[in-house]
Amino acid sequence: MDGNDIFYPRMPEVFLPADIADVFNRARSAAADLTQDADGVYHRQIIIVTPGRLLIKKECPLAADLQPAQIALLEKFVPRKPTLQISVIAYTELEALKKDMRRAIPFVDYLLGFASLGHTVWVFEGHPAALEEGCRDADLLLVDSGMLPELEKNPDWQATVEQAMRVPEIKLVSRSGN
Repeated sequence: MDGNDIFYPRMPEVFLPADIADVFNRARSAAADLTQDADGVYHRQIIIVTPGRLLIKKECPLAADLQPAQIALLEKFVPRKPTLQISVIAYTELEALKKDMRRAIPFVDYLLGFASLGHTVWVFEGHPAALEEGCRDADLLLVDSGMLPELEKNPDWQATVEQAMRVPEIKLVSRSGN
């Protein structure tokens, strides 16, 4: 991959608000909420926190619309019960997300599926200034393998997230699908 490619995972410049905890409290709350569409159907969503600290809602398919094989695949990675608070570190640069979310976050369909099954999912870039709050109260942290080199620039990143999480479980997700 070319470092000039907008989809090349790297740590973006981030906005550092005075109260980063508020940003992630709103993200977790929005990710846990159900939204109602025009037909009165309630949907779950994932929330992506951009480097500018905008919250982007991505609506999930209804669990009833998932095929049994899709559900089985999702449950191999994250069982349906108990429902989990899932924090995700991935490449969330706004320009890349707007151009092609699936190239920016290659496993976004899995995240949507996890939320469809009842899990609460929020995504952010893993910047050191947001790491603790971005992982606060999570039961599971999924880390995009493309962002791992950026995280590893901070030798204490893992201890920081484990202290913030309810359950310190971290899984690396390959960008290549392997």
